[in-house]
Amino acid sequence: MRAAFLALLTLSLSAQTTKPGPAVFDEAFFAGDRRVILEGCADKARSLKPKDAKYLAECGRAYLAALDKPKAEAAFKEAEARESKDGQVLRLIAQAWLRHGYKSEALEGYEKIVQRDPKNKEAVTQAAVDLAEVGLVNEAERYMGVLLVLEKGDWERFLLFGRALLVAGQRKKAAAWFARAVALKPNEEKLFLDISRTFAETQSVM
Repeated sequence: MRAAFLALLTLSLSAQTTKPGPAVFDEAFFAGDRRVILEGCADKARSLKPKDAKYLAECGRAYLAALDKPKAEAAFKEAEARESKDGQVLRLIAQAWLRHGYKSEALEGYEKIVQRDPKNKEAVTQAAVDLAEVGLVNEAERYMGVLLVLEKGDWERFLLFGRALLVAGQRKKAAAWFARAVALKPNEEKLFLDISRTFAETQSVM
């Protein structure tokens, strides 16, 4: 009797510790819990051993959204190990931290762009835009200062940053960047249309 009880107990404990099998990506799965979808898809993507470090960074972002920070950190670490000096990979990682409320990790990630890929104008600009959009204006302007050292005449990047500031409610600061762009391209039709569109999309005329 005792042996039978112990066998039953062992079987019960084994069932409790058995990991769930791989996800079945059917209609029921995608109609289910959001966190399960995020983590399941990220797990599947990683199991396919992506060669592009950007994909690993995106997996980390999915894990963060699923509230699984340890898995996110592991994915970010692997992505960074593969492309430690790629500003775009570093920006994706920093942006993921920022969008999920990890300010210190985000700022540390953005700083790596300046340290490791300082001439990457796209990554530096996107860092500034990301930070401006969440209201971290002083930090954002610092990255635009880095960009100005690299490129003083890129009106499209100035326009992009002005838009991010306007989205964040920083109209006075946005105005300075719009004026900077116009000074470079005073007869550019696209520039004026983009500025008017930006105001139309972000706030009322009143």
